[in-house]
Amino acid sequence: MTGQYPSVSLNAKISRLARQYERLLKQYQNRRCDVLLQDVAEVLACTPRYTRTLLKEMKQRGWINWSSLPGRGKISQIQCMLDDNGLKEKLHPRFSSPHTSASEGVVFSAAPEGYHFTLSSPRPIPAIVPAFFAVHYRRHLMRMVHVGVMRFPHGCTDPVPALAHHNIKSNDGLSWRFYIRQGLVWHNEQSVSAAQLLSQLQRLAGTPLLPYVERITANDQLIVFHLTQPDEMLLHRLAHPACSLAHPEEPTVGLGPFRVIEHTDECVKLARFAFWYGEKPLAATVTVETQLRRADDWGLINMETPRSKLRAEPVNTLSSADIFSFMTFNQLKRAALTPPQRALVLHIARSIAQSTIEAEADILPVPDWLTLPSASSFSPAPLPPSLSMAYLSTPDTDKFADALARNLSRRGCRLALTPIYNGHWHAPGKNWEHMDIALGYLSSRRAAVFTVEERWRHSRMVKAFWPVKTQRLIGAMLQRSAMGDVSHHRALLIMLLRHAIRHEIITPLYLKNFTLRYPDSVQGVKCGPQCMPDYTSLWIDTTRC
Repeated sequence: MTGQYPSVSLNAKISRLARQYERLLKQYQNRRCDVLLQDVAEVLACTPRYTRTLLKEMKQRGWINWSSLPGRGKISQIQCMLDDNGLKEKLHPRFSSPHTSASEGVVFSAAPEGYHFTLSSPRPIPAIVPAFFAVHYRRHLMRMVHVGVMRFPHGCTDPVPALAHHNIKSNDGLSWRFYIRQGLVWHNEQSVSAAQLLSQLQRLAGTPLLPYVERITANDQLIVFHLTQPDEMLLHRLAHPACSLAHPEEPTVGLGPFRVIEHTDECVKLARFAFWYGEKPLAATVTVETQLRRADDWGLINMETPRSKLRAEPVNTLSSADIFSFMTFNQLKRAALTPPQRALVLHIARSIAQSTIEAEADILPVPDWLTLPSASSFSPAPLPPSLSMAYLSTPDTDKFADALARNLSRRGCRLALTPIYNGHWHAPGKNWEHMDIALGYLSSRRAAVFTVEERWRHSRMVKAFWPVKTQRLIGAMLQRSAMGDVSHHRALLIMLLRHAIRHEIITPLYLKNFTLRYPDSVQGVKCGPQCMPDYTSLWIDTTRC
């Protein structure tokens, strides 16, 4: 990402500091690490004394958490708090000075009267701005703060009008007219202009998010999308959270039902926005506490209210198992595993997955529609002396990867593990072409229209792992399908996923179960993906407290 920062007047000192931060991020990612100052100095290619100066400045700016002990040879703890996109966001003029809050330059009134809710995240959350590769907590908060021309209602996969109240498609399907609501207001209480929305939408035209949009024009409250081919999925694409529209100069300022009033390393606090165009949320504030902590079960979400923090009350739970872990192999690597070797590794992986399902309450078998007969039979085969695997690091995948490494080691094969942390899976510089195996997650909801398509269009891992001919064939099929019926497109995506499973391009291993725990007094609980609650519908029955 060097040299890809926003085109603003950064002084040379901050630019150099950002480049040094990149080195730390590449080495340590976002995990907390025990390090020696000398080791960090080697990463930054400077003296230990100057390294200490750099770390102090990064900590002051909120880029890292760093705790050091006096004396030579003492262990320090370091953690990078920003991913690649987060660093760019911090370098925007709005974030260019240390300790800038999300509300700087905007006068907010005190938190409105109403219901107040708190939940916790095991790690800090980057700036809440529209981003494709946001996951879990950050994507959920994006949906609360930002909205686009279309949107998905909470827990639904069919889009509904949002900033546009109506849309009309031309007879040939090559243009779509969207009529923007009047009186829209940004979270900084400035009126919205069509030119502002147009400037944000034009950045998406022709990208993988809007692949068939050639250009976009605007006239007063009318925005017109001009396409290179008919795209019946356009409304779904525009409802994707990454197509939400942020203020062109202040990216954390949005148009959603909640606005950010505080964002620090310790918490993210949202408040109900009085000028939201839709139905007024019942929740007045939502606070996500983000103190770094160990999360043995990253799928457990605890919700609290001011009253439940003061005294215990009965707790209800909701659960949702809607993502599955999968394994895939690099088929383009020169020294790729042979089919018998892949079959052996899969046999071992399935055995570990079954043991994990039996031992862990939050790990479940994959659903029937993802369970298909194997295309290959298992037979013992000698493995190479070493293999490499990159995996999305969570508490359960960490255990799975360690178990796989121990098992392969007993067979004379050393498995080099590369954990990839939240938000880094799609980042550049991961050297996927050198990896033999990958372990990741996909949605297990049949109605999740874009789950497979997103991976084909965006994943660096897919481009490095899977045959080019297959990628081109799938791309052509998706392109033709986009001109047809939405239900047929959904059916095609499910068919493609099942085909990939049947031929062991990907192999599902287990489901991850998510659980929401909330006080009995909280009513109107509706959960979406990964059991994240819809705070626009929550309220508190004080008679049950």
